[in-house]
Amino acid sequence: MANCHCTDCRKATGSAYAALMFMKESDVKITGTTKTFQHNSDAGSLMTKHFCENCGSPMFTQNSNRPGMIGLRAGTINEQQEFTPKANVYTSSVMAATILDENLPAFAKMPG
Repeated sequence: MANCHCTDCRKATGSAYAALMFMKESDVKITGTTKTFQHNSDAGSLMTKHFCENCGSPMFTQNSNRPGMIGLRAGTINEQQEFTPKANVYTSSVMAATILDENLPAFAKMPG
């Protein structure tokens, strides 16, 4: 679980950062179909962003460098109280007005 401050996540969410929960794709049951948008990340991987085909809400992401994993948008799950970020990533792109929790590890880019 992390807050991503990269430019792409900010644009995709229309917010200061994206709150994401990373998990194995096989551990998530997704029903219905999504619309997708693909682009290359700063690290050169192919990012696929999935949106609700009815309302356009961002649902989850897939990264070609992390096959079998997805990044669920924390605001879309029923168990929102379980989201507790463990890190801030892409702090090199953080908006000046964003207050970061000093107790969380911060990474200028995506680690490893």
